[in-house]
Amino acid sequence: MVEHASTQLQSDLVRDIVLPNIAVFGPLVYAIEVAIAVSLTLGLLTRLSSVLGVLMAINLWLGLYSAPGEWPWTYMFLVVIELNYLLDPPGRSLGVDALVWRRAGASRSRVLALVA
Repeated sequence: MVEHASTQLQSDLVRDIVLPNIAVFGPLVYAIEVAIAVSLTLGLLTRLSSVLGVLMAINLWLGLYSAPGEWPWTYMFLVVIELNYLLDPPGRSLGVDALVWRRAGASRSRVLALVA
């Protein structure tokens, strides 16, 4: 990314901040990637994790699209997939999000019945 970033700012950030602190950023990025994958797999907070996925994929695309041997279209494909999850989120019939929405809906209907 230092050599092939789309902007000088991104190149400078990677060179001056990320690389000297790779012991912090490496595990942090890995943990975020795993959290996104687990979140989408379980159907938990799918919109939030898809936004994080879009941001990470755009960062990779902007940082590596001119690198030799890279396939920049794969990062755009990741953006499209994540945007699909953002616009039409999974987890409405299966997944943890569906359980939360059902419980919240049941709670709301009980409250409305008590108020009425």
